[in-house]
Amino acid sequence: MKVLVTRTDRLGDLVLTLPVFEVLKTACPAWEIHAMVAPGAVPLVENDPHLARIWQWRDDLPAAEAKDLREALAAEGFEAVVMTQYRRELAKMLRDAGIGRRYGPWSKWSSWIHLNRGQRQNRSAGHGHEMDFNLQLARRLLREEGQTDVENPAGPRLYLDAQQLQVAQDFRTAQGAGQNIFIHPGSGGSALDWEPERFATVANLLAADEGRKVFITGAGPDAGVVAEVAAHLHPAVEVLLDKFALRDFLAVLSVGDLFIGPSTGPLHLAAALGAPTLGLFPPVRTMHPNRWGPRSFAFGQTRNLVPEIDCPARRLCREERCEHYNCMNELRAETVLDAAREILGPVQP
Repeated sequence: MKVLVTRTDRLGDLVLTLPVFEVLKTACPAWEIHAMVAPGAVPLVENDPHLARIWQWRDDLPAAEAKDLREALAAEGFEAVVMTQYRRELAKMLRDAGIGRRYGPWSKWSSWIHLNRGQRQNRSAGHGHEMDFNLQLARRLLREEGQTDVENPAGPRLYLDAQQLQVAQDFRTAQGAGQNIFIHPGSGGSALDWEPERFATVANLLAADEGRKVFITGAGPDAGVVAEVAAHLHPAVEVLLDKFALRDFLAVLSVGDLFIGPSTGPLHLAAALGAPTLGLFPPVRTMHPNRWGPRSFAFGQTRNLVPEIDCPARRLCREERCEHYNCMNELRAETVLDAAREILGPVQP
C-alpha cells in the first residue's frame, strides 16, 4: 500500500509529524510511505529511513505547477493520505488526484467535504500535544488495516547524512574541548517573547564559566531580536545569525550540549537531534508545553520553564488586557541560568 503524509507549514510542526512516518512504517514495513512538505523543510526529511519519496507543496503554487503535481500524484496511485494539518487547496488537489481515503482533522467547514476519513480533534482548544494529535490520525488508518500493536515513539528523530556528520565533527573540533551552548531568542511570533536583555544575561554568564562556549542563533526574521540581544553581549559570545543553511544548521545543533529557546522550530530541531533542550514557554493553554513542548527520542533530554501564574486566557493571550502581561518577565534570568547549569552539569576536562 502506498500512503502520503502531508505537513506543509513550519519546521517545528513538521518535526512533531515525524513520528507518523515511523509508526506507519514500523506497523506495516511493506507500505511505501511518502511525505509532502514545504520546500524549505526538505532537509528535515530527506534522510528519513521511513520514507520512499518526498513531495513539495506551497500555498502559492502556480496553476500550471499545481496541475502537474495533481497529475503526478494521481499517477502515483496512493491509496490513502494523512493530512496532519488541513489545507483547503491541497486537500482539494488530493481529492481530485483520486486518493480514495483521506484522513485529517475536521477543522474547517471545507474539511468535511474533502476529508472522507476526517476526525474531530479541536486542536485549537489546547487540550493535547501536537505530536499525539498527529499520531491519532495515523492510528485511525492503522486500525482500519488491523494494525494496533505498534508503540508510539518517545519523540521525533532527525537523521543526518555523512556530509552533515562531517560538518558536525568539524564544528565540534573547531570549538575544542568543553561545552557548546546555543541560545535562540526569536520565537517567530509563535509565543510570548522573553526580553532580549535576559537572553543576553544568561548568555554572558554561561560564557563566563570555564569550558563553556555560547552561540546566539537565528535566521531571517530573527534579525531584529538577535540585534537586540547582541547589543548586550560580551565579546566571548558568538552570534551565528544566518551563518548556516538549514542542512548545516541541523548538523551544528546535533553537537550542542544545550539549546535554550522559546517555543520555536529550532527548539524542536535540537530535541529531535537528541540535544538537551531548555524551553521557555508562556502559561497560555494554546502556547503551553503541554501543547507544543519539544519531545525527543532521547529520554530525559527536554526541560521546560513556565511562569507560575494563573493564566486567565482560554485560547489566545489577552496581552495588554491581562493583569499579568507580559508574564514571561516572571521568569528571572537567574532561574533560567540555574536550570541551564543543572542540565549541563560539570564541564569535563
